[in-house]
Amino acid sequence: MAEQKTDILIIGGGPAGMMTGITAAQFWPDKKVLVVRPEADAVIPCGIPYIFGTLGGTDEDLAGRAPLIAAGGQLLIGEVGAVDRAAHTAILINGDTIHWERLVLATGAENFIPPIPGTDLAGVFSIRKDYDYLDRLFSTLIPQVKRMAIIGGGFIGVEFADEIRKRDIEVHIVEMLPHLMQAAFDLDACEQVEKQLQSHGVQIHTNARVEAIQADSSGKKVAAVRIAGQEPLAVDAVLIAIGVRPNVALGKAMGLTLSRSGGVWVDAFQRSREDPGIFAVGDCAHKQDFFTRKANHAMIASQAAAEGRIAGMNLYALRQPRYNAGSVSVYASEIDGMAFGVAGLTQHQAEAEGFPILYGEARLPDHHPASMPNTTEIYCRAIFAADSLQILGGQVIGGASTGEIVNTIALAIQMHASATDLATMQFGSQPRLTPSLHPLVAATGDALRRHYHQLHDHSTGGPA
Repeated sequence: MAEQKTDILIIGGGPAGMMTGITAAQFWPDKKVLVVRPEADAVIPCGIPYIFGTLGGTDEDLAGRAPLIAAGGQLLIGEVGAVDRAAHTAILINGDTIHWERLVLATGAENFIPPIPGTDLAGVFSIRKDYDYLDRLFSTLIPQVKRMAIIGGGFIGVEFADEIRKRDIEVHIVEMLPHLMQAAFDLDACEQVEKQLQSHGVQIHTNARVEAIQADSSGKKVAAVRIAGQEPLAVDAVLIAIGVRPNVALGKAMGLTLSRSGGVWVDAFQRSREDPGIFAVGDCAHKQDFFTRKANHAMIASQAAAEGRIAGMNLYALRQPRYNAGSVSVYASEIDGMAFGVAGLTQHQAEAEGFPILYGEARLPDHHPASMPNTTEIYCRAIFAADSLQILGGQVIGGASTGEIVNTIALAIQMHASATDLATMQFGSQPRLTPSLHPLVAATGDALRRHYHQLHDHSTGGPA
């Protein structure tokens, strides 16, 4: 059995692991950086739904290894079966041993499969970040499907539904909550997403609890989804897309502390509780909400990459400018030209947490004048704390600029910006590229109007 030494060993080569490796190689150029992952070809997680429609193949969604190699890191294809914390060794399943100084767990997450009958039938699948698995789905299962049910109406379910219907497959989304995307958006945004999907033929079943997945006469292949109080929904394929759980088997075996939410407990620099030389990043690491410090279950590639940058910079010495202040939760997606995104707390979430809130809204064209070609209306809602006027979150529905507007809101949250800061924000404007007034500035202006209206008694002209 072979043995080798490395200074920094990163177990897992998804967005968190690769970004940790790139950052570590850049900030600690005298250290040897080794990323170990089981797959030679890794896919871009956020691009997986698009394999089945827009991209048209798994090879179009590959995440390159070039940035890691260019930074000075190394990649080893293999799987770690055990880690000896005391000896600072990792044992691969083929028996090889790796000696390390610093260890980073980036083992990702596993799909949650509900405890209902029929999940093991042929034709029932979930989305895995595995090239060979996805390629088999694309080339063998999907071409045979005529009618598919997607259990789960979150981002993965919605994006997959929109992509798979492009292949002339009849698609049904089955969601237990009253609306799709309800965990991420306020209801008016949820309703717009539903209308957009329905306009393309996607059938939506909400308030629907799945009791079982039924087999055909052979007892081996899926034939229907049984929903409580309804007739069975006949289908020939089922995608289960109701969430993931941290993959912490290795961390647990190592004796690392796990949080009550299931991830490896880490501090603001991604260090484990037991050993400052062992870090965890990405989906396998515990996350806290930016505002409340409660467990945050947002498992997205952008958050994982951010944690990778934090860990990579702090492996051998803590750098105060780079620490994890909590998860803001930034999401964006698009259905046939209608983009939708959210950052921070929704109005419903803020009120449920007990924040007295103030909100503002704006609707305006994303080019000026509005007669410019390809102009799309932007809707922006900004949520503020009523006492401090600090921004808590925002939602955007619009066109191609939606993602960057949501990122601007996320930056404002992390900078603890107030409504006054945003109302006086300077921004660039170009007729073919931007609105004449930034949507966040416009929504903030509406919020301040409401704020001052509440402060003054218009019947007397004096303070309320």
